[in-house]
Amino acid sequence: MKWGLYATGGIAEAFASDIRKLKDEKIVAAYARNEKKGRSFCEKHHIERFYNDENAFFSDSEIEVVYISTPHTLHAEGSIKALQAGKHVLCEKPFAMNANEAKRVIAIASEQKRFIMEALWTLFLPTINKVFEWIAADRIGEVQVIHANFGFDGSKDPLGRLLNPDLGGGALLDVGIYPVLMANFIAKSTPESISAQVKFTETGVDGSTFVCARYPNGMLALLGASIEVNLINDLIIYGEKGRIVVPLFWMADEASCYYEDKVETFKSDESSRRGYHYETQAVSDAIHNGQLQHDVVSHQFTLDLMETLDRIRTEIGLVYKQDFES
Repeated sequence: MKWGLYATGGIAEAFASDIRKLKDEKIVAAYARNEKKGRSFCEKHHIERFYNDENAFFSDSEIEVVYISTPHTLHAEGSIKALQAGKHVLCEKPFAMNANEAKRVIAIASEQKRFIMEALWTLFLPTINKVFEWIAADRIGEVQVIHANFGFDGSKDPLGRLLNPDLGGGALLDVGIYPVLMANFIAKSTPESISAQVKFTETGVDGSTFVCARYPNGMLALLGASIEVNLINDLIIYGEKGRIVVPLFWMADEASCYYEDKVETFKSDESSRRGYHYETQAVSDAIHNGQLQHDVVSHQFTLDLMETLDRIRTEIGLVYKQDFES
């Protein structure tokens, strides 16, 4: 597939670096508001065409798939523009600012008969797939509790992406989405009850959010997110007969399964670490197969995830201006 990048920030940098591992995928164009940085990005990654005009970018007939990597508040808008231009879309997480925005984007994708997927790259990593294999094989029995954190000491710039509410800043949408998506995926459902506590920043976004969720199957999830402090960023899955430990789970390259006084360990080989190329290949394969959504990150999974995040935001009182517009 031939790709176009809509924005050239940090995530686009990782995406462009990893796509080189795939011989049949190529970035042919990129758009950025900052012309100097955008041209420099294209030169670094050997991208043929740079656009400072988004209409010209979306009109580029060679682009088949657009990767949306703007700040959160522009995800829905960028996706809609790409879809209406006849492009398929891989949109960075969170898919939108709330569930209503997400529903609108997916409806337009359906109308345009174009593929769209939220870029939940963690779910395509070999290590995470091994974890799901262990669970399916009943290594640890029925899952009872999961504990997952993603927290780091981030930028203190009040106008920067992390702290600026106008850019969708805050811990929950930036990194809290990872623990939540893992809980929803493992439980194969959404929480039946949620309680949460928050510590707000001076800019009015959540600096740290901690959630306890109960799922219909009885599974409990203890989930933490922070852009203020470094947490122990592991995923631990506790079952009736054992546990699975995944260090740095969102970018996992190793995991251990403890059961029946045994320890089984999985470790990715050096060439497969990080892994944005796994989701890229998955998107390309799905489009070639004529699919409009992917089986792993389906439209319904994305909608359920957005609704779960909305419920957590309601619980902690975190509101964005988009909530009044959608």
